[in-house]
Amino acid sequence: MRIAALCRVVGGLALSALAHAQTPAPLSITDATRPPLVVQAAISPDGRHVIALMNRRYGTGVMLVNTDDFSHRDIIFGKWERDAGYLFARYPRQLGWITSGIFAVNYGAVASSHDLSGKRLANLGTWTLGKAVPGDPQSTAVLAFDDFKHRKLAVFDARNGRSRALSYPMSGDPMDWALDATGRLRMLTLANSEFWNDRTLLSHWYRGPVSDEWVKLDEFNVTEERWQPLAASASADELTVLSREGRDTWAIFRYDPVHKQRGEMLAGDAQVDITYADGDAGDGSYRRFYKGGMKPVAQWLDARWAALQAAIDEALPGKVNRLSGSDPKGRVLVQSYSDADPGVWYVLDAATMKMRLLLEARPDIDPAQMRPMEAMAYTAPDGLSIPAFLTKPTAGQGPWPLVVMVHGGPFVRDHWGWDADTQLLASRGYAVFQPQFRGSAGFGKAFEQAGFGQWGLAMQDDITAGVQHLIRTGVADPRRICIYGASYGGYAAVWGLIKTPELYRCGVSFAGVSDIAQLYSDDSDFTKITRETSRLRVGDPEKDRARLDAVSPLKHAARIQAPLLIAHGDDDVRVLIGHSERMMKAMDKAGRPYEWLLLKNEGHGLSTEQSMALFTTRLLDFIDRHIGDKAGQPR
Repeated sequence: MRIAALCRVVGGLALSALAHAQTPAPLSITDATRPPLVVQAAISPDGRHVIALMNRRYGTGVMLVNTDDFSHRDIIFGKWERDAGYLFARYPRQLGWITSGIFAVNYGAVASSHDLSGKRLANLGTWTLGKAVPGDPQSTAVLAFDDFKHRKLAVFDARNGRSRALSYPMSGDPMDWALDATGRLRMLTLANSEFWNDRTLLSHWYRGPVSDEWVKLDEFNVTEERWQPLAASASADELTVLSREGRDTWAIFRYDPVHKQRGEMLAGDAQVDITYADGDAGDGSYRRFYKGGMKPVAQWLDARWAALQAAIDEALPGKVNRLSGSDPKGRVLVQSYSDADPGVWYVLDAATMKMRLLLEARPDIDPAQMRPMEAMAYTAPDGLSIPAFLTKPTAGQGPWPLVVMVHGGPFVRDHWGWDADTQLLASRGYAVFQPQFRGSAGFGKAFEQAGFGQWGLAMQDDITAGVQHLIRTGVADPRRICIYGASYGGYAAVWGLIKTPELYRCGVSFAGVSDIAQLYSDDSDFTKITRETSRLRVGDPEKDRARLDAVSPLKHAARIQAPLLIAHGDDDVRVLIGHSERMMKAMDKAGRPYEWLLLKNEGHGLSTEQSMALFTTRLLDFIDRHIGDKAGQPR
């Protein structure tokens, strides 16, 4: 199969790209911090329309595109509304088709269905979770949360809002579930937390295609290894599950709930996790899975879709190309992105194999002027291989000034793709290093668990080993290295200044943790489950207090030598601003240098273009002053 023609027709749907100078200028803060024009796009089951979540001057809205002639119009406008005396922002956050004439919109605290004119048809609880009958393109049944706090599941009719609660005799809050093609709830994972303790038990429950009797399949503590249900067969006692029991990586299996046995593997890799499954086929299985690793790879179980994916990947090499639609021989939406390209959406007519450009996420970004995000690996002191991303500022040889950018979590990871901070720094002459230290997700159970209890210890040593590797190989200038991160990354940045002061000339902490034990006792948004899993992964604030204090920046502020920029939002409920305030007091007491940036009305991240521009300006200025071309010689 080949792409016969690739016709880039914008049709006025996105802003025209700016003219580019012969000599590329550094990426501007305005272009980097401007919200993407397109956030999400989805094609209707019949392929005739695309709905797109757009950032507009007034906020987010929904645009409808006719794929026959590419005509388009905004049909939903975000706005403030009043309900029961309360004023709240009703701005679209997520979209999804229900039928070819009805789609659902999640607004954050409420959800509703709409027709093609944008008219609201019905309320759909607090958050929609997808079609309740995925195998029926005409069904208007929608699965949704009817109560956010207790995660009550209900099925709503998108035409009129009539609902029925999904009842079951067992107690607990739903964590995972599986409905079959008829919309019958067949599998449920429930969480029960003790009132006085941070202890939560999870239980798997199942009922057959015709029986109403629920049978407990398993029970375990929230910190124990468990498989997760994905889908259920409508006619047989068979589930599709995500599991890594008896293996290192997450994979997709068939599961026999009667004999409690795992069956054949449908998708899996010995080295990296299966990170995502979509395209519910409506028969208890999935059409597509994504393998993780340093760059996501789609794996289709349907030969027709697999052939179409191969053809698109050949036509758009070096990109991640995500296909969506109901018919691989009809109209298909193709989202394509890369490390240099923030993303575009094409409409493919699979019958003629012609593609037209529909939307651009960031039309003012020229991919030709962006820098590639290279995958690499190096060896930690204990021999563990550590994956990482490296973005070089030019195609030439180093050494370059280096910014070590540490991801948060910490049990998450960085992903291959366009990143504003990375490109801003690279366009200004800095190499950007993003280590996926032990504990980072997506690289298997052993790699993840190697990070348990290792804040400030082996996890930090992994970062240090990467920096030393880049110095040895001539990538990094040893006299000009800065470390920067947010949340856990902010912790690692400050701890890097303390543990390895000889490496860094400056550090930047945004919403960073300064005292690990304090996370468990302050008024953060940690849940019982979060606190219990954190005791396993990070440490117990009572039993492990001495170990946690030994690697808490607050207890060792006097050891900081390099300049530090501390930034925090005053509405942060994840890592409270008190972490930064106490850290600054400790540094004042020790007479250590730092700069402070208060971000008003911001939480554990930046929500407005103004705040992003303010922080980014300070970040670049701070790094330029300490490791840029005009920086003074090191002490």
